[in-house]
Amino acid sequence: MRFPSLPIDRVLPQLSDALHSSSRTILQAPPGAGKTTAVPLALLEEPWLEGKKIIMLEPRRLAARSAATRMAEMLGEEVGERVGYHIRSEKKSSPKTRVLVITEGILTRYLQNDPTLEDAAIVIFDEFHERHLHSDLSLAFALQSQELLREELKILVMSATLDVRGLGELMGNPPLITSEGRSYPVTLSYRFPSSPPISPKEIITEVHKAILHTLQGDEGDILVFLPGEREIREVESRLRERSGTAELFIAPLYGNLTKEEQHRAILPADRRKIVLATNIAETSLTIEGIRIVIDSGLERVSRFDPSSGMERLVTQKISRASAEQRAGRAGRTSEGKCYRLWSEPSHHSLPPYREPEIQIADLTPFALELAAWGAEADDLHWIDPPKSASLDHAGELLESLGAIEKGSITPHGLSLLSLGLHPRLAHMILRGRDEDLQSEAILLAALLHERDILKSDERHADLRERFWILKEAMGSGRTSPHLQPVVQSVREIASRLRTKLTFNASEPPETVAILLSFAYPDRIARSRGGGKFLTSGGKEAFLHPSEELSGEEWLVIAQSDGDSTSSRIRLCAPITLQSLREHHPEAFQIEQNVEWNRDQRRVEARRNERLGSILISSLPLPDPEPDKVKNALLEGIRFHGMESLGWDEKIRALQQRLNAFHRLLPEQCPIDFSETTLLVSLERWLLPHLGRESSLRDLEGLNWETILLSSLGWDEQQEFNRLLPPYFTAPTGTKLPIDYSDPVSPVLSVRIQEMFGTTSHPAVLEGILPLTVHLLSPAHRAIQVTRDLPGFWSGSYAEVKKELKGRYPKHFWPDDPAAAQATKKTKKHM
Repeated sequence: MRFPSLPIDRVLPQLSDALHSSSRTILQAPPGAGKTTAVPLALLEEPWLEGKKIIMLEPRRLAARSAATRMAEMLGEEVGERVGYHIRSEKKSSPKTRVLVITEGILTRYLQNDPTLEDAAIVIFDEFHERHLHSDLSLAFALQSQELLREELKILVMSATLDVRGLGELMGNPPLITSEGRSYPVTLSYRFPSSPPISPKEIITEVHKAILHTLQGDEGDILVFLPGEREIREVESRLRERSGTAELFIAPLYGNLTKEEQHRAILPADRRKIVLATNIAETSLTIEGIRIVIDSGLERVSRFDPSSGMERLVTQKISRASAEQRAGRAGRTSEGKCYRLWSEPSHHSLPPYREPEIQIADLTPFALELAAWGAEADDLHWIDPPKSASLDHAGELLESLGAIEKGSITPHGLSLLSLGLHPRLAHMILRGRDEDLQSEAILLAALLHERDILKSDERHADLRERFWILKEAMGSGRTSPHLQPVVQSVREIASRLRTKLTFNASEPPETVAILLSFAYPDRIARSRGGGKFLTSGGKEAFLHPSEELSGEEWLVIAQSDGDSTSSRIRLCAPITLQSLREHHPEAFQIEQNVEWNRDQRRVEARRNERLGSILISSLPLPDPEPDKVKNALLEGIRFHGMESLGWDEKIRALQQRLNAFHRLLPEQCPIDFSETTLLVSLERWLLPHLGRESSLRDLEGLNWETILLSSLGWDEQQEFNRLLPPYFTAPTGTKLPIDYSDPVSPVLSVRIQEMFGTTSHPAVLEGILPLTVHLLSPAHRAIQVTRDLPGFWSGSYAEVKKELKGRYPKHFWPDDPAAAQATKKTKKHM
């Protein structure tokens, strides 16, 4: 077979040799090299095919259909003969088909149904740089299948831009074939280095200016890359307002268009063409006549937040690899130009590659595929492993849907997988069947699975209107072109279920919301007022005040912008509490909520009814469980601290004396009585003595002395009182408290006259630990601190006596205090 000459032709012999000697190969070929169509056709004559198929994965449906069509034309055949394709909702192949182009989800299904891929000799992963979730997943499955089940299966990964190092390590460093660049040179044009970056809000105006400039100064059709449908429609509107548009063919190109509309953008036009595209045009598409590319440098991606369980669309800068792909579109059929709406210095600050979906996407379908494969994520090989937080969220959701149990897929999970939808939507359909609402559930699933059927300027959050539009169109048999993708999805889902669409004539008025609640039980939401809602999953969401549903009491949220703090609701439907009780009785939980009220300083017991995180009602609980009350009371004590117990001086002195007992004699008193430890160990020493107390005030009636001493046995208490007595009896007979706040230096405060005649220093612990004696004046003012009373008598007392005699002349101040009689009286009364 002879085909048009392409740059890839020069490496095809090298590729043939590599595939002959190795089961794994990587092909790196820049845009325009012709790899997508030339490589599969060149491999048709390889002896190792042995009559088996070449399966080639294309990330996008448009690219898969286009690649198959182009290859069939090169063979002079119709699609479905030697070259066919299989994409969602559409298949063209026959027993003669040798090259089958399929999209990502289809390849995953093939592998799940037949892990050996017995009918295929090679699997080609094209445009792998896009790093879609199913690309990573199906490559991981294929590599494991090759390792364990079918060594002769060949795997070829090819792309224009690729992180070769990471991929090479993943595949065991196989042969790497590199092709030269694009067919024709492309001149790059940047903004001035001093130009400020263009914000997403300014991009429409700047792109419009660039198009007008290009129309005047350049020749050839123009491909414009914009982040999304809204920007495409706005630029299109501005261009059509300009005079002279009759000479132009303006063709939008994005995923929500019909197949016919997409093909109009790709095929040659009878006048100068401007294609306004999302990054759908980065792929292996060849758009006839394109010589100029205008690149906004932006893309819109969906990011999943496992903390909120929602996805949000983010407009962000593209990677350098994507910029290279986009520029390459201008050099496919002739020399071209690429206008980049950013400066050259800022180009070098772009990330080298697009962030892979496995790092940012909702992993619920991914986790279900893993469970069906019978593996955990760690059992397979990844360039970038999935994030554990996203996997954990996916596992919890699948368990709540009954799709997996202890990590293994259930029969219900297999049923969900067979529908080829997100597990939420598949679960909704199967639950809808139980409610005699299966056809309605299929319509709703198709609406949520496909792009919005309302135009961007018509959109509002109420999903019911979209449902009614689609239902009416299906019932009448008259569907407008923009409804075709959704209608096709409806028919495909019904076909998988082997059911006919029979709509319920007397469906409940809340049908849409009831069905949504099966898919999104964690997104049932209750109004907080002012358009704010709290979801059953514990997240806040809001509706714009202009939305009619912002005043509803209950909603079920299907889509939001996924912000982790407060998400803006994009699609929802209203529901009543009665319907929720009827269809989700298991979700309503009654709990005895016994907790500490910090303001009231008491335990508060209430009977709460909850729907997840939503509080439905709260009533006083007359007879709460005693253990819960006690535990809440202990929590309150810990919050307010030991001082909240209101101990008087006597009890605090006992606690300090017990703490000294532990510090000085730990073998006799192993229990720590410090305030810090007592607060931590309330369950040990206080809980057994609690009865019906429920507030700090109630604790005032407890016998704290008995409670504290109960930690010691009878013999330990006797030793405690003997070794660390609470009082010292002065020679005058006065009982004076001993301060044990410093365990290693207990303090005795006593008037000096009451210690006359004392010839040995006071001590505790059988005389081992001397007291720190604070000697006081008759007016109870400190005059001396000593731990050697006899030494004080014979030493510095003489100087102290002089001062005391002058200040307190009525009192007795002997010359020899060690031999004098202790007294509490003045000289007159002695």
